[in-house]
Amino acid sequence: MTLAAEHPLAPGYPRPLLIAHGAGNSPETARLAIDARADLLEVDLWLHRGRFEARHERRLRFLPFLIETWYLKRPPRTPFGLEELLRLASANSTGLFLDLKNGHNRTAHALHHLLHDLPHHPPVLASSQSWPVLRALHHIRPTIDLFYSIDVRAKLDLFLAVSEREPLPRGISCRHALLTRPIVQELRSRGLAIVAWTVDDIERAEQLADWGVDGITTHRIAELRAALRPGP
Repeated sequence: MTLAAEHPLAPGYPRPLLIAHGAGNSPETARLAIDARADLLEVDLWLHRGRFEARHERRLRFLPFLIETWYLKRPPRTPFGLEELLRLASANSTGLFLDLKNGHNRTAHALHHLLHDLPHHPPVLASSQSWPVLRALHHIRPTIDLFYSIDVRAKLDLFLAVSEREPLPRGISCRHALLTRPIVQELRSRGLAIVAWTVDDIERAEQLADWGVDGITTHRIAELRAALRPGP
């Protein structure tokens, strides 16, 4: 497939991509990341009652609370959703990096229909730790570039073992501490894209960029842009 020149994975697009960590989870953080000139807004997405909710926390089953490791909170009366984020990003020509948290076929179908109803949406890339979600999405909407999300070494080793036989993902979205120069070189030799998360240390970001990663997820868009991609 030939990518449009403005697609973040197109040849010639500036590298590494600067991806604003969690910025798509609220309109306020999205606007701040857009102002900082992020290439992509990362957003955590949960399918809930047929609608995508942008949030990091998961819902407690049967109870009206969201839960994270150290806290509970009530969900907002009107949760921020993917449709609102798509419109905001489209108005500012900013792409999205979706982190799909749950669902299988239902998630794939819901995303497909939402994007179909917004034909002029910005570039959308998707990641998940769930292989069934990626497989279902690839089946129904094969034009979306998919990334397998990796947080532990065992998952990385498994991915390296099967990736040559499984052409499903475009690449990986990987905890940066798991990446070494040989691993990056191996992935690149297989034609796979690499996104490293979450990197706020400038020296580490410079090291990863030197190794050839394609994208870096960070809270410090402006600082990393100045260090890695100086100029206008």
